[in-house]
Amino acid sequence: MTGNKSLRLMMLAGALLLMVLLAWVPATASADAPKRADVQTQLEDLQSVEKPDADTRQRIADLKDTLTVLDDLAEATSSLNSLKSEVKEAPAELAKAQAELARLPQDYTPPSIASLEGESVEALDKRMTSILDSLQNLQDKLADTNRRLINAQSLPERSRSTLADAQQQVQRLQTQLGGSGDADLSGTGRDLIEARLALAETRGELSHSELNSSSLLRELAQVRKTLYSRQIANLEQDLEQVQTLVNDKRRNQSEQTIADATSGENAALADNPIFQQVLNRNRELSSQLLAITDRVNAVIRDGLEVRTQLDRVTQVERTMSEQIEAIKGSVLLARILREQQSRLPQVDVRKDLKEEIADLRLKQFELNKVREQLADIPGYLNSYVLGEAAALERPGGNADVSQISAELRQALIGQLEARKELVDKLDKEYDSLLARAIDLQLNQQQLLEVSGRLRQTIEEQLFWVANGKPLDLDWLSRTPEMLAEELRPNVWRGVVAGLSKGFQLSDLWVALPGLLLLIFITWKRSRIRARLADLHAQIGRLKQDTQLHTPRAILLNVLLAIPGALALALIGGVLSLGEGIMLWALGQALLKLSLAWGIFAIFRRLLVKDGVAERHFQWPANYVAELRRHIWWLGFALLPVVLTTNIISEADLNLLERPLGLAILFVGLMAMSFCLSRLILAHVPFFGLKLFRLILGLAMALVPVALGVLICLGYEYTALRLCGRFITTIFLFGAWILVEATVVRGLAVAARRLAYRRAVARRRAQVQEGAEGGVEVVEEPPLDMEQVNSQSLRLSKLILVISFLSIFYVVWADLLNVLSYLDSVVVWEIAASVEGDSATPISLADLIAGMITLAVAVMMARNLPGLLEVSILSRLELKQGSSYAITSLLSYVIMATGFVMTLGSMGVSWDKLQWLVAALSVGLGFGLQEIFANFISGLIILFERPVRIGDTITIGNLHGTVNRIRIRATTVTDFDRKEIIIPNKVFVTDQLINWSLSDNVTRVVLNFGVAHGSDLDLAHRLLMQAAQENRRVLKDPEPLVFCLTYNQDNFGFELRIYVNDLTDRLYATDEINRWVDARFREHGLKVAFQQMDVWLHRDDGTERLVEQRSASAEPLRPASGSPESSEAESTEYQSSEHREGGALIARRKPAEGLAGREDAGLREAAPDADGGDGGGDAGGR
Repeated sequence: MTGNKSLRLMMLAGALLLMVLLAWVPATASADAPKRADVQTQLEDLQSVEKPDADTRQRIADLKDTLTVLDDLAEATSSLNSLKSEVKEAPAELAKAQAELARLPQDYTPPSIASLEGESVEALDKRMTSILDSLQNLQDKLADTNRRLINAQSLPERSRSTLADAQQQVQRLQTQLGGSGDADLSGTGRDLIEARLALAETRGELSHSELNSSSLLRELAQVRKTLYSRQIANLEQDLEQVQTLVNDKRRNQSEQTIADATSGENAALADNPIFQQVLNRNRELSSQLLAITDRVNAVIRDGLEVRTQLDRVTQVERTMSEQIEAIKGSVLLARILREQQSRLPQVDVRKDLKEEIADLRLKQFELNKVREQLADIPGYLNSYVLGEAAALERPGGNADVSQISAELRQALIGQLEARKELVDKLDKEYDSLLARAIDLQLNQQQLLEVSGRLRQTIEEQLFWVANGKPLDLDWLSRTPEMLAEELRPNVWRGVVAGLSKGFQLSDLWVALPGLLLLIFITWKRSRIRARLADLHAQIGRLKQDTQLHTPRAILLNVLLAIPGALALALIGGVLSLGEGIMLWALGQALLKLSLAWGIFAIFRRLLVKDGVAERHFQWPANYVAELRRHIWWLGFALLPVVLTTNIISEADLNLLERPLGLAILFVGLMAMSFCLSRLILAHVPFFGLKLFRLILGLAMALVPVALGVLICLGYEYTALRLCGRFITTIFLFGAWILVEATVVRGLAVAARRLAYRRAVARRRAQVQEGAEGGVEVVEEPPLDMEQVNSQSLRLSKLILVISFLSIFYVVWADLLNVLSYLDSVVVWEIAASVEGDSATPISLADLIAGMITLAVAVMMARNLPGLLEVSILSRLELKQGSSYAITSLLSYVIMATGFVMTLGSMGVSWDKLQWLVAALSVGLGFGLQEIFANFISGLIILFERPVRIGDTITIGNLHGTVNRIRIRATTVTDFDRKEIIIPNKVFVTDQLINWSLSDNVTRVVLNFGVAHGSDLDLAHRLLMQAAQENRRVLKDPEPLVFCLTYNQDNFGFELRIYVNDLTDRLYATDEINRWVDARFREHGLKVAFQQMDVWLHRDDGTERLVEQRSASAEPLRPASGSPESSEAESTEYQSSEHREGGALIARRKPAEGLAGREDAGLREAAPDADGGDGGGDAGGR
């Protein structure tokens, strides 16, 4: 059934391909492209015009585009002709390749050593060089053949797309040519369309020819690949045979040289110490020669291996970009990349090669000195050999060269000549070894660079390219079949077979140390628990609690938690030593599973009731219980994910073809996401609701969901790589929280012990000073963790942040390189010149880098100034407000720099940005004049500092303290605790009184008035006494008292005092006023009131006066002697008024000798003596 379905699909695909091929029908009248020379001539003529108009510029642009299209047309035509020639010669080339392949023996035997024995070492070296050149040529051909095969495999998909695009383009261009008249289309425009039409037709024909010849060319490439591979294998055998022979010959030559050097040994001189010394030195040189010869052979062998690897990697790198471009978007690309990645050589670089080269140079220098000495053998014999060797016979005396026998001299000369030959041979070997070592070092470095680049390219492509098809209905339909294959007994029979073969005893000895550790921990488990209980009991006791209690408790909890993980690790280690890839993958998965198991077990031990979290870290019990429950479930969700991902990765299995493993992985990822979200939300009530931390935590909780989506879309390789790093990141975050809590706990203990030592020191000082002693020191209660020194805590957290960020970088470093792939994703382009002839592409990586730069700038602007103030500025003796000015300016600079760098990464360079800034500055300067004035005023305030944070100021009718200085305005808090926003411009342009700028001493002026007739000297003395007895009034400048006013109401005194602080003004005024009032009352000094005479008149005053006089028996007369007796006809009322406590009090006083009366609530007054009617108005004095 499956076979019939596949056959139907193949028939359907073939029918679709046939339809596409039949749909491509070249135009009956193929477009004739314009001649390139004619287009070039027209372009030169138009470019010679000095001031071209719009039509001319358009024609120039059309001609330039036409030249570009013609170049593409020439390239397509050349490719088409090459393809036709290749197809024409393909049958003959195929037959030739098949014949060569048939002539190659199945079991190749390299030339025998006997057939090459007659050749010299130099001839063999030439033969080896020829073989290496042939290998290089064949590797180039093999790389080109592989590229052709890859292109042929992806040719049907690419050709169908190319044919469809070409057909649409031809129809569109033919419509443009046929539907446009001469008036609508210029000559250059028509030429451009005709050139594009010819290019589309040529490309369509090229794709059509490639499809027709694909089977033949694929067969030819396959035969050539087989032929070249077998030829390369044969040449490698020849090279190894020749290299072995060269090594043997070189060693034989060295041995022959040694034999010749030692052939002059004389039995009669065997006991002569002089001869034996010379002979022993020759034997040492002979041993060096053999060692150097063997070393040269080894370096040559290593050099050939490295060069072969370098040639292969170089060929792969050359064809990599073409392969990626050819099969981009195909699942085949991921398969090929994985295959090439597995074939990349593991370069084993010799780190001691550099030191060996230096030693070789030194040894060559020493050999050169020996060669210079041996240039004159008789002189060397007389001056050196006999001069030193004769001293052996007569110690303490000078050697007599004349007494050396002729036989000994002749034997020594023979040995020295042999030594000279040895030294010459050794020097040549050193030269050869040095050259080979340098060549090996260079090839190794180049191999490292090339393989590193190639590995990085493959990693990038594998990370961003889907290595499987997305999960669809077809995958669901094949699920039962894949599940049956996955559960087939033969799959697991290999694992069982690997286990049944058993393990060697030497392999099992590897697990013995772990097994002994497990037994030891299990044996000491009760003692560990007891020690842990003792540590918990000492927590909070001042004399027993130390900073090391928490690390010791954590270590003991680790020992209690690891037995299960250790047992699992032992099983995984033993399985890894077995045979079979599945057994190895299972063992490696169990090893990593044991690590995850151990970490979760440790955290669960730390979170037990009355454990480290509660006793040491002082975490709430309810929170610890909830946290322990969430971590336990997270461990259950994570363990199957760890096991599945590692088995798939180590065994190199296709996850999409393993439905059972895929289902387990999906369930684990979804459970991880749920548990992580619950865990993050459990942190919120404890750590406080911070939006950034909450968003970051929820984003981490969604990562497993995103990994599952990637797997469904076919990005299995990417998801598995990210999954391992993400799990490691979770463990690191847990370790971060644990270390930070330990550090905070240590700082709290240190602060508490420091407070205790200071208290003890104070009490000892009191005892020494005679205070009450002998009192037992009582332990103080433990300090709250919030009372820990903020600076130490902040610096400690900064160190932790830097340390763990470094660890995170190490974990993610190998995957950060894959982000360079984003450089190839162009988002937009920016013209690099005014003419627009070149453009700078802005990639997605540039956009992300700009966003990260801006985010980092914002974070630094908000946190770095505060950190600088805590760590550095707070330790400097700065004036008030100086640190605020420095941190504010630093934040402005950081934000401006980050903004400019962000725009620069997005393609807006400074040479363009400066004009934009200038234009915006001018435009905004006029439109937002006040805002810019306030901004510049804010900078002036920060630099000039007329006001600072904390200054008490008076500006206009506003009094208050400066609270904040921002870019646009300054916040002032008045004495009513109200915050008032004042634009910065006011501080620069208006009158400002700063009470705190330089000197806090201010003057207070108090005014007092005493009534007429008071004792002025007494008042003067009392006011001076009030100032002198007040503790807030300064003695220098001394207080002053003056009587400054003399008016109709009082005598005005002015008391001038000086106070040390602005806050003393009100208190001093209050205290002096109350003191003066009490002393004035005590001494009978009256405070004068303001006096006023008020005259009241009525219109009928005269008539009422006549009636009054007629009714009276005796006329009213003023008192005798009164000056007002002439005004007896009138009634005078004197009214005085003054203010007391804010109320207006009016007093009425009748004139002497007159009686007053009221009528209708009004005070009456007689008219003037001259008979005036009063006029009804009131006059006052």
